[in-house]
Amino acid sequence: MQSTRNTRQRKLIISILKEAHHPLSINEIYDRTTKELPRIAKSTIYRNIDQLLEQNLIDKYYFNDNEIFYRYKESHKDHTHYIICDECKKFHNLPTCPMVEVEEAIEAEGFIIKDHQIQIIGICKNCANK
Repeated sequence: MQSTRNTRQRKLIISILKEAHHPLSINEIYDRTTKELPRIAKSTIYRNIDQLLEQNLIDKYYFNDNEIFYRYKESHKDHTHYIICDECKKFHNLPTCPMVEVEEAIEAEGFIIKDHQIQIIGICKNCANK
């Protein structure tokens, strides 16, 4: 793997993802980035996101009819699953990963697991009470 320069754009994208309380779409990342770097091209965002994915520094999620969202990982093993409210579209973290035992059983059979994602769609209590 080639070494990646730690450019101002890259540092800003990482900072934006670290500060976010939920995964962000490319458009959200772009909107936040242009506040500090108004002339940045969206292609620069995509290129940096691809590099961060390749380096396993961020996770990629498919929400809202397969729109892609990204989240910064605190460590290479870090991952989060989400419950998404179908009404307000807010993300809520699942408190634990329900796949740990399943993955261990599958790996015991010799299968190499690369990744998994779980998302549950429902209605949060705030929207249900309206």
